[in-house]
Amino acid sequence: MEKIRPILYGVADYAQLRKSNAWFVDRTAKLRDLEATRYAVFLRPRRFGKSLLLSILEAYYDVAYADRFEQLFAGTAIGADPTEERNRYLVLYFNFSAVSKDVRQVERSFEKYSADRFDAFAEKYAKRLPAGLSEKILSSSSAADKMSALFAGMKGVETGIYCLIDEYDNFTNTILAESGEAAYNALCHGDGFFKQFFTELKALTTSLDAPLKRLFITGVSPVTMDDVTSGFNIGTNISIRPQFADFTGFRHEDIRAMADYYAPRCGFDADKAYDTALTWYDNYRFCSAGAPPLANTTLVLYFFEQLVNAKMWPDDMVDENLRTDYAKIRHLVTMDRRLNGNFHVLENLLAGGALEEPIAKSFQANEISKKENFTSLLYWLGITTITGDRRGKTVFGVPNETLKELAAKMIPAAYSDIHKIDERVFDINDGLCDFSYDGKWEKFIGILSGIVKENFAVRDGVEGEKVVQSTLVALLTAAKGPYLVSHEREAGGGFYDLALAPRLDRWPDIAHAALIEMKYVKAGDPAPTQEQLADIKAKAIDQLDKYSADPALAAKWHLTGTTGVSPVADAQERVPPTGTTDISSVALHRLVLVFHGGDCVLSEEV
Repeated sequence: MEKIRPILYGVADYAQLRKSNAWFVDRTAKLRDLEATRYAVFLRPRRFGKSLLLSILEAYYDVAYADRFEQLFAGTAIGADPTEERNRYLVLYFNFSAVSKDVRQVERSFEKYSADRFDAFAEKYAKRLPAGLSEKILSSSSAADKMSALFAGMKGVETGIYCLIDEYDNFTNTILAESGEAAYNALCHGDGFFKQFFTELKALTTSLDAPLKRLFITGVSPVTMDDVTSGFNIGTNISIRPQFADFTGFRHEDIRAMADYYAPRCGFDADKAYDTALTWYDNYRFCSAGAPPLANTTLVLYFFEQLVNAKMWPDDMVDENLRTDYAKIRHLVTMDRRLNGNFHVLENLLAGGALEEPIAKSFQANEISKKENFTSLLYWLGITTITGDRRGKTVFGVPNETLKELAAKMIPAAYSDIHKIDERVFDINDGLCDFSYDGKWEKFIGILSGIVKENFAVRDGVEGEKVVQSTLVALLTAAKGPYLVSHEREAGGGFYDLALAPRLDRWPDIAHAALIEMKYVKAGDPAPTQEQLADIKAKAIDQLDKYSADPALAAKWHLTGTTGVSPVADAQERVPPTGTTDISSVALHRLVLVFHGGDCVLSEEV
């Protein structure tokens, strides 16, 4: 009986993956390109395969793995054509995610962790180091002394050091988010211990006989690097170079290969799994010069691991670990219980707009509030991605449903900081779940209208329509009902305002979907009369007629016997996910909402 290749979700140990014959996507050919840069910084969003990449670098360059080269790299691109530098170095490895995020413990934790790494290096390479150096490192009292002893003792030694630093900004980002800028600055400015670490590391790259031959640093954003090195000059940021655009992440053909391999062996539909993975995890681009769309590595593995091992569609398409990561950055949009300018940038993005700014590759924490830097920070964090170029500026948009949900959650989280709404988001979820089975939409629309009115009362009415739009999109998305909330998508030759698209892959018995046309009357204008409302409604119906008559939409949502639209006889056949029953037909509800400022003055099904 064939042994199915395992999916080791969350495992970043390259040797373990190879030993287990686990699913692995080979990017090792790019190591040849990497060798052109001696001191490199590589930034990617959370859960994007950076730690596994460092594990590959360690296995390839560490002299201690030389006798295992064939075992580890047989069948890979670099194994078939290795470089001269394979297994040439002593590898000094740091993973700063191991450092405490508690501002009261962080310096002590960093000191102990760093000292332990130097000691581990001294013990591992004791027989390869100059005589007496291992003992000198081990007997030194502090991490700084151990570093000094190591690099002083290695000067002029033929076998150089390759330093790998994973998640360099892990604990600093958390401290900035949870303890504030003052606590962060104490680490990264002046005599802060983290700044001193990088100052000393930088000094070790400058002399002719410097033992630090190569340096590779991974992280999420350039903020901390700019703060601790005063201008990002400890290494070259290779993150948006075309040859490294897909250094990590899964391309479409990688996901297709996974779906085609596991589906017949594990009993799920390959096409449906492939399409779902693209919808939720794909469409990141890390270079504007025709870069391929990429999916988040860890999230794709999370999804397929559920299908393969649990034999079911995931209950939650968003990995809880990623959700926790992004929850830490809600501080970016509020300050002193007030919405700041960053909030409006995010709000406009979720209201259907795009962000246009040059990518900032270097800026400090105290400069995040500038619009151009905040826009770039959203990109580095993975909340947005590159969607194009326009007049010398990069255009950014939200890449997929996962990030749409996580970004949308920042808006109700910010609202909650200002006027508590947490419980009502759960109520919206209840209303959406009820609607999905009984078609009664009044409950969730009523809650939404109430929150819009409250929020509008404390906002600038100049951006009134976007306030309403972003509030509706964010709250519906954050409520996590059995729908994909889409906004400004094309259908029937136009672009609908809002849609509740049924997630038939996960809930095949959903019976109702909705198209929502929203109309807005400025707060400063007189309240619309009944005659004006009738005219507004008539125009909305004309638009909804076009959208709801789109055969592609009807097929995708499995609309038959719909409200306001003829049944679609040739609706696309759907194969339900593993362990579910046949998908039922879905009735379409067409809703018109008219707002006068923050007041919903009309809500009707047409």
